[in-house]
Amino acid sequence: MTLTNLHLLLTIGSVFGLIGFLRGVAREIITTMGIIIAYVVIRWGESFLIRWTNKFHKLAVFALRGGLTADDPTTVWPKVANLPPLIGTDGGKLIFRLFVFVLLVILAYIVGNRRLSGKTVPLGPLVIYPNLSLTSRLLGLATGLMEGYLIAHFVIPEVFPKPETVINLPTGATAGLLGQYLPFVFIGFLAVLIVFGLRSASLKK
Repeated sequence: MTLTNLHLLLTIGSVFGLIGFLRGVAREIITTMGIIIAYVVIRWGESFLIRWTNKFHKLAVFALRGGLTADDPTTVWPKVANLPPLIGTDGGKLIFRLFVFVLLVILAYIVGNRRLSGKTVPLGPLVIYPNLSLTSRLLGLATGLMEGYLIAHFVIPEVFPKPETVINLPTGATAGLLGQYLPFVFIGFLAVLIVFGLRSASLKK
């Protein structure tokens, strides 16, 4: 099975573009901001998060082994202190990195839905907001495509670090392609923000 860059990008873009079309641009802007925050948190705060996660893991084990209620907690702590870190191997760091990224993206979706609640109609596993204008839907579609691009730009190099996978997916070339056009995605997102702002201002008049 041989997949091209176009196959992969069309699949990812179709999924997130559809979601953006159903949810509208306002919610998708919040989600995109959440994805950008996830980028920043992981790229520059990963070591901090891993260090404190390992510390809290040992504290949790210490509490579960009775360290908090023991007459002499110092007898319990040496057994916990010598435990290997919860996140220590490259595989563990990858899983942690993906977990944090997915969690922050899901939280961004939830925040967008809660901050801009409205009437919804079930559409299979998704929901559609029936009171949105066509302009909001089209801008949501464009923003959803950008979200898919950003998510692919993060996930593909992490999950498929080698130039090719066993299904002959050119992940190395795809990662390079995604990196090449990343600035245009941010420019497009700024354009959506400008159009959304002008549209909101016109509706208030």
